Amino acid sequence: MYQGIAERLLDISSKVHEACRQAQRSEKDVKLVAVSKLQPIDVINQAYALGINNFGENYAQELAKKSLACPKDIIWHFIGPIQSNKVSLIAKHANWVHSIDREKIAKKLNEVLENEGKKIHALVQVNIDKEDSKSGIPPEEAVDFVNELMSDYPSLMLEGLMFMPKINVSNKAKMDTMNKIIDLQKLLLTKIPSCTHLSLGTSSDFEESILAGSTILRIGESLLGKR
Repeated sequence: MYQGIAERLLDISSKVHEACRQAQRSEKDVKLVAVSKLQPIDVINQAYALGINNFGENYAQELAKKSLACPKDIIWHFIGPIQSNKVSLIAKHANWVHSIDREKIAKKLNEVLENEGKKIHALVQVNIDKEDSKSGIPPEEAVDFVNELMSDYPSLMLEGLMFMPKINVSNKAKMDTMNKIIDLQKLLLTKIPSCTHLSLGTSSDFEESILAGSTILRIGESLLGKR
């Protein structure tokens, strides 16, 4: 399995390199987050030994368990929907949270972080295709929402936006969505220049996402193997 992760990492790194070359971007500006939900701790340790230092989790209790058991310098990203009763676990164990989409959650997270004496890197999740099955704030509300969070919740270090676009659609539909994301990110940067991060891209579309300006790729099974 170790060799499998090494080979997959080499393949993904090569594709990232080529996509960055096409986009005329530096690879240093693209962070790879290994999505480790439902993966055993042994797999995380193997990936860590290969130099991967950012891992993404979808479930708060699993995040807490793994952060206590794995190397202490791992950077943990919480990327799943946030339940109100799990905010304390996320605040304690995550370094980044990608999925803020409600003021209620932002307020509670800020309160817990203040009590912990901690700040967290935060992204606002946008439901770019307005899908009923997905979390996220409507795109037309995203910029005002980021502004509001920055003003009211100082323990959240707002870094940018996160997207989960449709995957099983035509190339044209994918491109239309990517263009909407690019336009929204550009608008946000004109209003809030510090929000430079764009969490976009999974196993099936990370190369297109780099061309669209993604700075954080969330790659799971194609890197770490089947769960």
